[in-house]
Amino acid sequence: MKLARLAEHHPRAVLVLVFLLAAAGALVLPRLPSSIYPSLQFPRILVVGHSGILPGRSMMLAVTRPLEQAAMEVPGIRRVRSSTFRGSTEISAQFAPDTDMAAALQLLRSRVEETRADMPPGVDLQVERLTGASFPILSVNLNGGLPSADLRDAAFYLVRPALARVAGVGRVEVMASDTREVEVIADPARLLAANLTVEDIAAALRSANQVTPVAKFASAGRQNLVLASHVLRSVSDVADIPLTQSGALIRVGDVATVAAGVPDRTNLVYGDGREGAVINIAQQVDASILEVKQGVDQALREVATTLPSGLRLSKVYDLAEFVAGAIGNVRDAILIGGLLAILVLLVFLRDWRVTLVSAITLPLTVISTFLFMRLFGESINLMSMGGLAVAIGLVIDDAVVVVENIFRRMEAGAPPAAVWDATEELVAPVVGSTLTTVVVLAPLGLLSGVVGQFFRSLSLTLSVAVLISLGLALWLIPLLAGFAYRKRPATPSSHERSGRRLESVYARSLTRVLRRPWLAVAAGLALVVLAGGLYLGMPSGFLPEMDEGGFVIDYRTPPGSALEESDRLVRKIETLVGAVPEVASFSRRTGSELGLFATQQNKGDILVRLKPRGERKRSSAEVIAGLRGEIAAKVPTLDVEFANILQDMIGDLEGAPTPIEVKIFGDDPEKLSGLAEQVETMLSGVQGVVDLVGVGRGGPELSWEVDPVAAARAGLTVEEVGAQLSANWLGEVSTRVLQLDRQIPVRVRYPDAVRFDPTRFGGTPLRGAGGKLVPLESLAHPVPAAGEIVLMRENLRQMALVSARLEDRDLGSAVAEIRAKLPKIALPLGYSSEIGGQYESQRQAFRELLMVFGIAAVLVLLIMVFEFRAFVPALIVLGAAPLSLGGAFLLLRLTGSELNVSAAMGLILLVGLVVKNGIVMLDYAHQLRDAGAPLAEAIASAARVRLRPILMTTLCTLFGLLPLALGLGAGAELQRPLALAVIGGLGLSTAVTLYLVPATYIALQPRRSAG
Repeated sequence: MKLARLAEHHPRAVLVLVFLLAAAGALVLPRLPSSIYPSLQFPRILVVGHSGILPGRSMMLAVTRPLEQAAMEVPGIRRVRSSTFRGSTEISAQFAPDTDMAAALQLLRSRVEETRADMPPGVDLQVERLTGASFPILSVNLNGGLPSADLRDAAFYLVRPALARVAGVGRVEVMASDTREVEVIADPARLLAANLTVEDIAAALRSANQVTPVAKFASAGRQNLVLASHVLRSVSDVADIPLTQSGALIRVGDVATVAAGVPDRTNLVYGDGREGAVINIAQQVDASILEVKQGVDQALREVATTLPSGLRLSKVYDLAEFVAGAIGNVRDAILIGGLLAILVLLVFLRDWRVTLVSAITLPLTVISTFLFMRLFGESINLMSMGGLAVAIGLVIDDAVVVVENIFRRMEAGAPPAAVWDATEELVAPVVGSTLTTVVVLAPLGLLSGVVGQFFRSLSLTLSVAVLISLGLALWLIPLLAGFAYRKRPATPSSHERSGRRLESVYARSLTRVLRRPWLAVAAGLALVVLAGGLYLGMPSGFLPEMDEGGFVIDYRTPPGSALEESDRLVRKIETLVGAVPEVASFSRRTGSELGLFATQQNKGDILVRLKPRGERKRSSAEVIAGLRGEIAAKVPTLDVEFANILQDMIGDLEGAPTPIEVKIFGDDPEKLSGLAEQVETMLSGVQGVVDLVGVGRGGPELSWEVDPVAAARAGLTVEEVGAQLSANWLGEVSTRVLQLDRQIPVRVRYPDAVRFDPTRFGGTPLRGAGGKLVPLESLAHPVPAAGEIVLMRENLRQMALVSARLEDRDLGSAVAEIRAKLPKIALPLGYSSEIGGQYESQRQAFRELLMVFGIAAVLVLLIMVFEFRAFVPALIVLGAAPLSLGGAFLLLRLTGSELNVSAAMGLILLVGLVVKNGIVMLDYAHQLRDAGAPLAEAIASAARVRLRPILMTTLCTLFGLLPLALGLGAGAELQRPLALAVIGGLGLSTAVTLYLVPATYIALQPRRSAG
């Protein structure tokens, strides 16, 4: 049985099947999870180590190197990069895209545990796989007239539990400048008089705050547990703990001041320019971000009524808000594109019944696609919805071709039963042309990284949509068309007469072209030259930039800046940010960053949220450009970087956070630092390069060099000396006070006047053998030193890194200029340089996209060879693809768009789209030739007959993509280059198909016949 005849013989089954698909799609739509991007898998694991204040060089040798070696032994590893400074190390392990990351994480954790035994004691290690859930989707400020520790308690004990109970919420992180603790501030004079030390107080508190099970007994049939306990519950309890020395009873309160306090600040957290607590909320993997947002908003409203008076919650970042706006904009693009496509049909057909028959495939296809998105585990995101938006102009193509062919037969006076003959006539070309669109998308599965995952989601929805539309065109459309034509009048309409006039004009112009076919071939060669000329010098980038309604300012104060000095400098930035009229709110961290990263105290970030688009005059890029200049003028000592939040997050997850990285490899860190300074100077002269960040340094140091012989005479080791000094100056958390539902640390330390005064360091008493106290200055001497360089390594090689971002400059041309200037920096023997960052990701993506382009062309050629059973027509039709690139490049240039991965995706899609019209035309020409018509006459007749469906399908596609090409609304920038490339290429390819394809076929046909 012929394919189209299935619907003729089983019309009820077709109608039921279509209804069930649409109903199922409508049912699953509300249950589809939503997110900004597809569920991205990043082949990266982060290992973060902390060891107090171990020097950077020692940290690198004792901690970083073993961890690097452990990571290098895990199968699938591609790159290991480390950053080490005093007390901290961060190792980034980048794996091959096809690595089983769950297994890699487990294996790396076991390797890390094996190396822990050889590391210094007390090293804290975290091994985590980076995913989208590692970063917050919402960030909330808690401000009020309370101290920072109280704000932190309110956020941690009141707000955090309420948010954690929301379905779909993952990690809820609370950050504040201070946490609560009980401080036992020992008086050095009283301690000395009592022959006590800080460690004696800590030991007494630790031993007094105990709960020990000592017995059990049965009584009245119940088991009783006997405890020996004393639990500290208040500050006064701590002060009353006895210290026994030489038989005299001395309490803690006799030698120390006990009071509620906060630990030494290592980071600062501000919200809207005031001290506050910041609550970062991440979603669970595969949770629906819009449902999470709804639950979080409800929880925030409820918890706001339970907060102490004067406290206020305010959002500073809301990714879900951007997602809702972006998805809404793509939805609007789908609706507007669909209406424009229907309007095109109405203009051509001028019959609402016929237009309705063709247009019904649009809603049915879109709704049915949601069912398959659910079956394939897809979510509603920018890429999947973008696939539907791109499909709008395509899914109606098959229906238009079928309806037009039926319409043409009816105009010729055919009976209603001829509907099925008209449909069957088009089965082969329609199936072939649809498959060309699908097969160009199939090789996208070969793309790796973020690019592959992005466009895999788009290609899935697009492929499903066009295949559904194919089934509707062959089975549903004939059923509806038969009914519509029974209701139409038999006399020719004005639109039929105008259609004939259009065909007549085209036939005359085509005849002139066919008389000189080799001129058409020459015109095709000229178009190839034009495409090549437009490609040369084409600005290129990686992913399109989006106006996300917010951005991040990463900053670094001068090396060695105290926390107070960093705070003073960054307050100037906050003042500038707060004065920007487009800014809605912002939060600031100093000494910590967004995400799981090791951070120095002179580094941090400011998260800025802008007002909605309708309430601000400038885009985020314009706001950033203005702030960049103001900060450079008013706070010149600060190094700052501006980044879009999502792009910064993706960069961090991929391990390429900045567009440009210049890496210099060598052995000597000081030499590398000097070379990096030369690279910075060179980059500062490159137009468009901004936000330069070079080699970092730690703060100045004062090292007390312990004489091991003198320490031994006092009965001490170097390690014991260090431990006692740490307890005196940094303090020792000896135990915890139990208060209601929380435990508060108890820290014993010297007063600030002693531990922050370097002139008094030497008099610090240390307990030696036999309980004798000796001053530090008798065992050690101070040695001041400059701050250490932040040590960076990649694949076990020492490295200096200089990173930069771009403003008003494309990535490709900027890197080309840097490549030309980089060799002018003379590198010592054994030193080398590389360029990485997002540029490296761009090169990898472009190489893979070029491979996909070639595979797609081969697959399309294969389908057309099956279709035509000959190579020449297949090659001629496929030749329209490279000719159409000139139109794509021209439109991209005219609109100021870069050749990025989105535009490249559009070029690949063109390979399948531009051949559709040629297939429909030449298939009919072959039918006429097989019926006995001469070749030239058959081609001319086929071109005239297929003119109207070619114009209709092309215009439907172009107008369907128009809303995406305009790039209006949040998130629309992602698909805009794709839409522009398709519109420009398809517009030119239509003229190529209508004139050059017939002429070239005739020009080459004699040669084929002779062979």
